[in-house]
Amino acid sequence: MAIDFSKINLEVIDINTNADPDIYINQNGITFSKRVLEDLNYPQNVQYGFDPAQHVFAIKVCKSNEARATSFSKPRAEQTTTLSCGNKNLKEVVVKMIPDYDPKKRYKVTGEFDAENRVMYFDMTTAEVSLFRATDK
Repeated sequence: MAIDFSKINLEVIDINTNADPDIYINQNGITFSKRVLEDLNYPQNVQYGFDPAQHVFAIKVCKSNEARATSFSKPRAEQTTTLSCGNKNLKEVVVKMIPDYDPKKRYKVTGEFDAENRVMYFDMTTAEVSLFRATDK
């Protein structure tokens, strides 16, 4: 059975961007995958938010003069890797929303992007232990 190549519609795979907008939480802080940065369009400033009742963490794009605006990403051309945040206050809020959180483990949470409002939501109840760099201490 021969393939009819004229009917194939190839899509180019972007090997530089994660397939999913993930965050990783470990002992050192929170790491945002390049897909999070890509979906949010490499914002200079964001606001971090959370809904403790629903265990949701969110990142909202904002202007630098808005309340609690925090520096986030470099411009696309300069932000060549993932983005890590070692802010202790942010990490403490996020880990409280992870069920059965163990500080010796690394967790991965995939976000959902609300393009209209430019907000990335993370349901912390879906946090999975990520064995890629987990420590056995």
